[in-house]
Amino acid sequence: MNTMDVKNEIKASPAQLRYADTLFYGSLIGFVTMLITYALYVFGVLEPQIPLDEMPRLWTHSAAAYRAAGNIPQGWGWLALVGKGDICNFLGIAFLAALTIFCFVQLAWSLARRKQWLMMCIAIAEVLVLSLAASGVLVAGAH
Repeated sequence: MNTMDVKNEIKASPAQLRYADTLFYGSLIGFVTMLITYALYVFGVLEPQIPLDEMPRLWTHSAAAYRAAGNIPQGWGWLALVGKGDICNFLGIAFLAALTIFCFVQLAWSLARRKQWLMMCIAIAEVLVLSLAASGVLVAGAH
């Protein structure tokens, strides 16, 4: 059997195709969100939390110093400042970061409907691990 025959025999399952579609369209939505929020920031539609003229001074400092200078809360506290031009950019990034969790939720649902219980449990475990990591509960170190 040659390589082309093997490639023609490999078929993605409906669950895999749904996962890929969710990832594709979700990535597109996240990218467009980042473009829009960046435009809102650059064109001054939304006032920034940290004025643009202070940015060159802050580039040489740590993230902690940047947060302190801008009075930006740690962790998910940035959501309270989402109306600020420089902070709203995080919306697209956070959406893209959460996209894998959405994909696994949809995958677990699809696997449950097909009664593939072991694979469904693995997908649910993945959702739980990723959600726990994103929650900030497991903060370690001084970052």
